[in-house]
Amino acid sequence: MQGQPIRIPKELKQKMMKYNVNWNKVISDFVNEKIRELERLEHAKKGIEILRSLELSYAGDKEVVRNRNSS
Repeated sequence: MQGQPIRIPKELKQKMMKYNVNWNKVISDFVNEKIRELERLEHAKKGIEILRSLELSYAGDKEVVRNRNSS
C-alpha cells in the first residue's frame, strides 16, 4: 500500500524527531481508529432512521399482552 504524505509544521517535526517512535504507524493507527469511529456513527444514524421509518405502534403490543394474560 502506498503512503500518502502529510504536511507537519516544522516545530512539531522537530519534537517528533526527539523520540524513537514509528510515527507512520502511530498516525496510520489513529486514522484507522477515527474511520472506524465515524463508520460506527454512520451505521447508528442509519439504524435510527430505519427505526423511525417503521412507525411502530405500541397499542398493538398492549393488546397482545392482554390476550396472553387472559389465557
